[in-house]
Amino acid sequence: MVQRGRLAVDCTPVTSPRARWRAPLLVAAFVALYAGLYRWLGPEAIPAPRADHLRVVCWNLRNFPSDHDRAQIRHRLDQLAPQVLALQEIRDPDELRALRPGWHWIASEHGGSHGPQRLVVGWDPAQVDVTDPIEHAELAMGGRIRPALSVHVRAHDGPDFYVVVVHLKATRSGQPTRRQQWPQLRDLVTDRLASGPDGEDDLLLLGDFNVAGGEDLTPEAERADLAEALAPAGLKPWTSAGGCTAYWDGTRRDRWWEPSTLDLVWSTGFDELPEPQRRAEPGTHCAQHGCAPFSSTEAHPDPDLHGISDHCPLVIDLPRRDDDP
Repeated sequence: MVQRGRLAVDCTPVTSPRARWRAPLLVAAFVALYAGLYRWLGPEAIPAPRADHLRVVCWNLRNFPSDHDRAQIRHRLDQLAPQVLALQEIRDPDELRALRPGWHWIASEHGGSHGPQRLVVGWDPAQVDVTDPIEHAELAMGGRIRPALSVHVRAHDGPDFYVVVVHLKATRSGQPTRRQQWPQLRDLVTDRLASGPDGEDDLLLLGDFNVAGGEDLTPEAERADLAEALAPAGLKPWTSAGGCTAYWDGTRRDRWWEPSTLDLVWSTGFDELPEPQRRAEPGTHCAQHGCAPFSSTEAHPDPDLHGISDHCPLVIDLPRRDDDP
């Protein structure tokens, strides 16, 4: 519309009734197609399994089960194809059975004062044997925090080793408590190896270490202090490919999610494993978004972040050969 003396532009589009609903439908169809391709294809989000390796997957499943997308978890586990699962924040271990039919499971009896959030080890009995489970109450600091859970794993056609699963005190304000847990963890690893069979010196220590830093302490500095504390037990950190293992909603609390590194893998022994192979691969949204910030909202959610966990699975691949001939 044009008026004399002053130019005014009427930008209201002239559309037919059919055109008014055609565009929203096209947008909805595109979003649905993208979400479907992301969910059912997404090969870049999961490191490919290797037939000549034994796969251990460590994953904080964020208070499972709550509002989890069970189909999405099963799909991701099918893609990951683990032989051993080391899980944190499991409120009802019995609910895991439907995710991996035929698997065996061991859960900690305790899980701190929040839930509880139990630690669980699951395994495929056709591939590995798991024995000698121990719940380590000394890491629970009087029952306020999660204990540690350790087992011995023996692959039918590969290595044997200990697995120790942990979930340390959370948040930046919890850093002083985490620092108290470190020497307990170091002694736990030393005692576990000393109590095992002669010659068994291979151990994986993994889980949610919550290395978020603290007052006047960066996460990087906390990881360095942790490495120094665990070194007397012979523990060495594995590289986390991509540089992140989880996401959080950031300081702005908006739609942008920011990467963090809370989940870690350590080992002692494994002398046959070259240093470049001591590398943990994060899957799901950490790999999908390349550990860069990304947008995710309730209206347009990332299916792994919102449907499973803010943490990503960490994949550890071990060569399928007898390391103690």
